[in-house]
Amino acid sequence: MKKLLLIPFALLLSTSVFAVESSQPVSVVELFTSQGCSSCPPANKFAGKLAKDEDKLVLSYGVTYWDYLGWKDTFGEPEFTQRQRDYGKALGVANVYTPQIILNGSAHSPRYSRKDVDTMPLPQEKPKASLSLEGGNLIVTADANSDAKLVIVSYMPGEQAVPVKRGENGGRTLKISNVVTDVEPVYWNGAKVKTNIRPQAGQAYAALFHDFKTAKIITAAVYKP
Repeated sequence: MKKLLLIPFALLLSTSVFAVESSQPVSVVELFTSQGCSSCPPANKFAGKLAKDEDKLVLSYGVTYWDYLGWKDTFGEPEFTQRQRDYGKALGVANVYTPQIILNGSAHSPRYSRKDVDTMPLPQEKPKASLSLEGGNLIVTADANSDAKLVIVSYMPGEQAVPVKRGENGGRTLKISNVVTDVEPVYWNGAKVKTNIRPQAGQAYAALFHDFKTAKIITAAVYKP
């Protein structure tokens, strides 16, 4: 009899952990960085400061093309490098580089100031968007047109400390904020979609809606279990 009572109670606890409301950021700041890049620590530090602002979504992607310099980025994934290359094509950038900060999918630079970020926000009249949970899966709801490109970015909220033993940053401990762990394209139908993503403890999720042609971010939503 006790087992019958404990099972639904455990389920209730597990689902209540994820019963949170999503939010919409004012700005989306995407940093493409590498643990093997000696120029990246200042950009990592800048991203960390921005990440403390509740109205900004900051995402740090580890790229892989500097791994040959003696240290393999522990967070790097080929799909993150490809995301940066896709941005490069959309923005007319001949070569990828690190650190590269992309603001709202529409501008890029190796460095920005807080003032730069504050003066280049997402459109005030951006479509409404939200993330929620249904049957254990992440649900995306938005007013964005069906021709928008939707990606779900999974990341570790907060700061990660990485001791680097070799390469250009050998002997340093790097601090990297909101480390991206996965980027998943999702077909967008213009109203609401149920993804195959089941939120996990220690992970946060962002829905980014891109203009299909320019890659500019139209709107975004953040879900932190």
